[in-house]
Amino acid sequence: MARSEAQKAADKRYNAKISGKYERFVVNLLPDEYNRVCAAIAAAGMGKTEFLRWAIEQLEKKQ
Repeated sequence: MARSEAQKAADKRYNAKISGKYERFVVNLLPDEYNRVCAAIAAAGMGKTEFLRWAIEQLEKKQ
């Protein structure tokens, strides 16, 4: 299903709004690793971004 002109315009406004604000952090995991990591993060009641920020904070405390 094609996106409507209104949806395309909204996409364009959103992309302009967030342009340059975020960088992607991409990592490749094996499917079993990915499932294990996601389960552990969910069990801790965190999201992926929240977990990454927490993990960095823990690393910085050790230094």
